[in-house]
Amino acid sequence: MTPLFAVPDGDEPDVPPTPGRRATRPPARGRRSGSRRPAGRVKRDGLGDPPDLLAVTAQRLRPALARSFLRYGIPGDLESAVHAAMNVIEPVLQARDTEIVRLRRLMSGKLPGR
Repeated sequence: MTPLFAVPDGDEPDVPPTPGRRATRPPARGRRSGSRRPAGRVKRDGLGDPPDLLAVTAQRLRPALARSFLRYGIPGDLESAVHAAMNVIEPVLQARDTEIVRLRRLMSGKLPGR
């Protein structure tokens, strides 16, 4: 198995970067550091609505991870890789759901007219 992080040997030729990816960021073109758009005002360039992150569930994530691991050729047992990834992701999803419930309870007490 190839290690994820390895020091390249001097004997091996340099591997060219994959097409479509840049090794470095392009220089900023005429933008100053303080000229950012305000948060929440993202230019969409005709793209559709962003995905609803609340629709992400463990049941939907498992097959998506499996497809992704197959697409990118992750070596080893697919079930073990998905299980290991879910061990990391499921607590995050549970914390998100707990926070949503807490915020809904907080907001239900502050609704005007009730």
